Amino acid sequence: MEIEKLDIAGAVASGIGSLNLLLGRNGAGKSRFLRKLDQGLSKDEQFNVRYVSPERAGVFKRNGSVITNMENSDSWLREVRRKNQAENFKAASAQLLRDVETAYLRRLQDTPEIRLDPSKNFYTDRLERVNRLLPNIRIEQEKSDFVFKTLTGELVLPDQISSGESESVSLATEIMFFFETLDNSKFNVLLLDEPDVHLHPDLQARLIHFLIQQIEELSEAERSHVTVLIATHSTPLISAAATSDFVKIGTKNFDDDFVEFRQLDENVKKVAPFFGHPLSLSLSNDIMLILEGEDDERVWQQASRSSNSKINVFPVLAQSVDAQGDMEQFCEKLLSAIYDNPVAYSIRDGDGVTEDLNPVGSVVRFRLQCYAIENALATDECLALIGLTWGKFQQRAENWIQKNDKHRDVDLIKMLISSDDRLRHQKIKKIRQLICSIAGSNKPWEVVLGQSIAALSAQTIINSGPHLSAYLGNALVKTIIISPSHIGAEISN
Repeated sequence: MEIEKLDIAGAVASGIGSLNLLLGRNGAGKSRFLRKLDQGLSKDEQFNVRYVSPERAGVFKRNGSVITNMENSDSWLREVRRKNQAENFKAASAQLLRDVETAYLRRLQDTPEIRLDPSKNFYTDRLERVNRLLPNIRIEQEKSDFVFKTLTGELVLPDQISSGESESVSLATEIMFFFETLDNSKFNVLLLDEPDVHLHPDLQARLIHFLIQQIEELSEAERSHVTVLIATHSTPLISAAATSDFVKIGTKNFDDDFVEFRQLDENVKKVAPFFGHPLSLSLSNDIMLILEGEDDERVWQQASRSSNSKINVFPVLAQSVDAQGDMEQFCEKLLSAIYDNPVAYSIRDGDGVTEDLNPVGSVVRFRLQCYAIENALATDECLALIGLTWGKFQQRAENWIQKNDKHRDVDLIKMLISSDDRLRHQKIKKIRQLICSIAGSNKPWEVVLGQSIAALSAQTIINSGPHLSAYLGNALVKTIIISPSHIGAEISN
């Protein structure tokens, strides 16, 4: 049963997909909206609904009275969780983990292709996934119970683990229970109300990836009758989810219970990770760097890693010149709406053109002073990193040509070593790794180039000739590498 619209109890969620993020300011009524859906859908036999409240109190430890209430009434858990403050929430989650194990083992028993796979067991398929969410502890089975231990094996009592770790285990259990107990005869709905509460941004990202993995592992038929709605205003959570093709976003306004969920724009998907953790950006002063292709992205990632924090850029991939122009316009508007003193960079290939590019608002644009980034491999600085001069490289290339005169790229190598400008403004993409190989380097060409860029300093700037700073362009080197500007640390009100 496939449903794209939930319309019940005065709440309408239109255009829903597998994973839907409900955004809105505090007081916009996101929790009330989810509870309306829960209360209305739970009365309809077509639906299998679970609601997870925003404040999840208690300790992740089995509690006798909670177990009794859960066993005596199927509706007890649903009723106590319809409040913002759900007492003994984690105690119920602890019992649900036992139920997850039971459901998993029953499915293992009933499915021969899974049962006969020796790699399939509850520990690797379920508990290990939960443990990947936890940086400092692990949850393990001991006899008939689950216990927490440090990474060195010391026992940790449930009330001694951090609130974030307790939240992670509890939420992961709730998610696993929902997916382990899907009813294929009904439309299954999971309502998660602010799962980011008490979680560090990294844990928020891990949790959403955990959830996405559950969705990805469903068959297409199963996904057609499953939807997850998450109420949140967490940028790390939104950013972590944004890269998934299953994600849609809708906005909840006060006094309006109609929410339309839409697929994410490709530009939003690409820049979302940059906005995932504004605090870390303020501390690290990372600046968005819009790049034309994956080759450029790998080079600048390497340059940033090798620069000992001198080059603080966050590469964002555009994939084409046209897409790069669209992204420059998009990011200029977005940055200006968030930061008081926004700065972003954009680098384009030369493609035989050397004229400077005008900025797009706060986006400072540069054009490489060579055909493409790989042309800089032939500069003196890149060859010096490998231990060669241009003359020595020419000698090695001559020797290589004699031994490989039938090679498909031999003519391009001949053109390179005989060219007055080392083919600076011509396409050499086909021989970029071959250049490193002839030079005697086993490093990928992106690493050679990225490390060479990271080594540039004010003393190594030479604006002409076969030098790396000349190929990159004087303005680019001075702005991004030698004395980078910094994005405004203060977020606009």
